Amino acid sequence: MAVPSSEKPLVRVVVAGHVDHGKSTLIGRIRHDICALAGAAALDGSVGGNWAFSMDQLQEERERLMTIDTTQTFLETPTTRIVFIDVPGHQELIQNMITGATRADHAVLVLAADEGVQVQTRRHALVLSLIGVRGVVVVTNKMDAVNFAEAAFRELESAIVGHLAELGIEAYAVIPAVALAGDNVLQRSLAMPWFDGPTLMEVLADLEPVTHDEGAARFPVQDVYERDDERIVVGRLLAGRIAEGDVLKAMPHAAALRVLEVRRFPADHLPASAGESVGLILGGGATERGVVLASPEDLPMVADRIAARVFWLAEQPLAVGESLTLRCATQDVPVAVASIGERMETVELGPLPASDRLAAMELATVEVRADRPIVFEPFARVAGLGRFVLERDGLPVGFGVVPGGAR
Repeated sequence: MAVPSSEKPLVRVVVAGHVDHGKSTLIGRIRHDICALAGAAALDGSVGGNWAFSMDQLQEERERLMTIDTTQTFLETPTTRIVFIDVPGHQELIQNMITGATRADHAVLVLAADEGVQVQTRRHALVLSLIGVRGVVVVTNKMDAVNFAEAAFRELESAIVGHLAELGIEAYAVIPAVALAGDNVLQRSLAMPWFDGPTLMEVLADLEPVTHDEGAARFPVQDVYERDDERIVVGRLLAGRIAEGDVLKAMPHAAALRVLEVRRFPADHLPASAGESVGLILGGGATERGVVLASPEDLPMVADRIAARVFWLAEQPLAVGESLTLRCATQDVPVAVASIGERMETVELGPLPASDRLAAMELATVEVRADRPIVFEPFARVAGLGRFVLERDGLPVGFGVVPGGAR
């Protein structure tokens, strides 16, 4: 019996890798083959034989043959629903890659067989490790460019598995493929009979969504709407659950508020679950954007200093003493850089000499001092409160992750 769509798990998969290694082509091929398998009309995305055009929607992307912005596509298989997030591979667009990757449950890392592990392969893998991804599926694309040779594949397999291991990432599978022709995407490749592992879609079909922490509630307030003499507090529940009658603390100041009603459409008064966006009618006092509503028995961290791992993106270096804006969930807080600790270059992951500056594409432990208390968590516990963006003059210039495990 077919599983109804509403009962199938929804899995978000980011597709990452160096520029021109075939990320968009791979997703375009999957879309086409699944449509053909279901008997639906074939996609017309292969304009001029380029499956990437089914993902690259902007005219500039088609003209330059590269993904510029993150793109999402939705597919349904007999057992699951998958959202593919295609991210750009070019160095100048790595902030777009970070934005897309943070929304994903799992990752596919695409590696061109004729070029091997490149700079952005390494950086994308580093970003995946920073945001907590501990397992990826590796696709060694363009195997036709190395004459489908098993020896070439095994060499690449060894190199990428070793690099991922250095970052604490496991390769769920390493699959030789030709995305353009569909080899080992949905169907096994007749050109590579030596490979007896799974196809890409066989691996993806077994992935499950990342489960949210069902313990302590974490609800960053997005906005407060006034309607018919009611104040409706809206936002997305990052962790836990919220039911009518619950008492929550409004952090950072810990004022107690009672949940009078959970608002959604259609109205049902059921508890809000992690990952859901809802409105709340609260009693006991007012609140505002940037406040984090939390379970009183297990409160988040509150401090005016945070030490985090920061990946710097801007051409102009970060300097000790510089003033920036830190954005974490719905909080916008002015901060100053108190110190820059251990630095690392992000190609070979080697250490760098001590410095009071952090250059583009470098990673370091950075401590910032805030003008007011910040509500946060270790990334491993609540991702939405454990990552932040640093802005300079309104532009994103750095990405940070608060280290530490679950408490």
